[in-house]
Amino acid sequence: MGPRKRWAVVFFGVLSALYVLAGRRVEAGLRRAWFHSVTRSLVTDARGLAPPPGLIWLGASRPELPQSLYGMDALESQLGLPLKIASFYVAWGQGEEHAFPSEVVRNLDKAGYLPLITWEPWLSAFPRWAGQLPPGALRIIADGAVDGYVRRWAHEAVRSGKPLLLRPGHEPTNPAYGWSPATGNTAADYRRFWMHVRQIFRDEGARNVLFVWTPFGLQERDWFPGREAVDWVGFDIFNFGGLSEQGSWLDFYTLTKLFYDAYAPLGVPMLIAEAGTSSAGGNKADWIRDMFHDLAQNNFPEVRGLVLFDQPSGHTDTGLPVDWSLAEVGDAFTAARAEAGLRAHFQPRGR
Repeated sequence: MGPRKRWAVVFFGVLSALYVLAGRRVEAGLRRAWFHSVTRSLVTDARGLAPPPGLIWLGASRPELPQSLYGMDALESQLGLPLKIASFYVAWGQGEEHAFPSEVVRNLDKAGYLPLITWEPWLSAFPRWAGQLPPGALRIIADGAVDGYVRRWAHEAVRSGKPLLLRPGHEPTNPAYGWSPATGNTAADYRRFWMHVRQIFRDEGARNVLFVWTPFGLQERDWFPGREAVDWVGFDIFNFGGLSEQGSWLDFYTLTKLFYDAYAPLGVPMLIAEAGTSSAGGNKADWIRDMFHDLAQNNFPEVRGLVLFDQPSGHTDTGLPVDWSLAEVGDAFTAARAEAGLRAHFQPRGR
């Protein structure tokens, strides 16, 4: 091959590379323009979304979620009540299992469910920390160390387009979690973390995402990010019964009343994001039945949703196993439904 031909080949190769590079940039630019001008405009604005007055959203967290809905159908038949919320958990990190569950959200929407995603900010699943739990994780997040990950979640939430409930960093003072004071996080850190994450979602146009703040205890007003930044306040209501350190059986009304009185003054709609009881020291079926009665009697008027923690595997703070599932409850709801007319109090899904 002569010099001229070699130069022609080189020139053609360079020109082709530039064309491909430019084409990719143009394509990426078109995708961004389409996202900002079209996709964001199609998002359902979920602000103010709530069941109609006098109705409650009923939901569940089950072990097969979010991969399958078969257990939700079975539970709905068992209860004789409609389920609206499908609750599941996603940890932060680098990997497919940590990404925004786009397909799951689409499938839940098709089935008429409202997703409730508890989004756990573990940094140990990012390569940068390689399985280690860094102290002050909330400050690290608020300073922007994983903004790319958060922005991808927000971007995909916008692409999904449909309403969903998001619980970032639930139970912030629970010492079992890497975003608690036990690992060097403060209330100020938590508020910064929350506002930073929420702002990214707002910047991306995720008007379909409702943020749920869930305190761990009764004295956590300092951890509240503010009414303008919280769409729902969630409670996790658990009766450990005889497995607790005190060995006390506590009914649903007593436990919920404590949280309700502590946080109702915040003026934000309330959601019981997890509810369950052990069977140690009392009757699980009676506890669940009384819970439904309390809600049907409107004892907690600001509570607009209830999510049953129907999980067989749990543990106490001291490591004792707890079965939170409803499998052993059996037909205990038949009389309760007849007595209280429970079906009329819960909004069917798909509406």
